[in-house]
Amino acid sequence: MILPDNSYQAKTTNNERRMAYYKNPDYISEAEMNKQGWCEAEKAEQRERNWDIRLEHYAKHSNMLKNRAQFRQMVDKWAESFSFPSPGVPTMKMLHILKLARENGIVSETLTNFHYAEKELLRKNPKFVSPAAAVKFNTEKHHQLCLVSIKALSEKRERNVAAILTKKFGRTAARERRAAVKAAWEEAVRKGHEALEAKIEAARKDHPDTITELKKKWEHDMMFDLYTERVNASHSKNFK
Repeated sequence: MILPDNSYQAKTTNNERRMAYYKNPDYISEAEMNKQGWCEAEKAEQRERNWDIRLEHYAKHSNMLKNRAQFRQMVDKWAESFSFPSPGVPTMKMLHILKLARENGIVSETLTNFHYAEKELLRKNPKFVSPAAAVKFNTEKHHQLCLVSIKALSEKRERNVAAILTKKFGRTAARERRAAVKAAWEEAVRKGHEALEAKIEAARKDHPDTITELKKKWEHDMMFDLYTERVNASHSKNFK
C-alpha cells in the first residue's frame, strides 16, 4: 500500500491540473454555448452532459479530498432534486452513479440508500440487469481515501497545536514539538511494520491463498490506528 505522503499529494495536484473536467473535449461552457447561439433545448442537453462529465471526473480523481467531497455533494443535490426515493428518480442514472461510487471506493449515506434501492429493484425484477450489480466495491482505493483523510486531519490538528505553542511559548517550543512528533511517528511506524511482518509470517502457512489480501488489510488497519493515535495526541484542548 502506498502511504499518503507529501509527494503523493503533489503528484495528485499536478494530475488534477492536467485533468480538469473542463478540459474534456465534450465539455462546453455556458459562455461557449451562448457564443454559438444555442437554443434552450440544446443548452439543457449539454448541461446534462456537462454534469455527467464533472461527476465522473470527481469520482475518478477522488484521491483528492475536495473531489471526493464534490462528488458526494453533487450526488446529494441530485437525489434531493428528485425527492429521492420518489418514483420520479431516473433509475438508470441512479445506478450509473452507484457504479461510479463502487469503482472508486466512495461511500455516503445517499449512496447507501442507492444501494438499498438497487437491492429492492432487483428483488422486484429478478431479470433486470443493473449496471452497478457486477461492480465490486473498490476496497483498496477506499482504504487509501481513509488514510488521506485522517492524515489531513492529523496535520491540521498539529498545525493548530504549533500555533498555540508559538503564541504561548514561542517558535522554539513549536519547533521542538514538531521534531518530537516526527521522531515518535517514525518509531511507531517502524515498530508497526515489525509487528506486521511477524503477523504475516505467522499467518502465511495457514492462509497461503489469502495472505496478499490479509497483508493489505492489516497494513491499512495499522496505519489507520497510528494516524488515529496521532490525531488524538494533537487535540488542541491539551495545549491550552
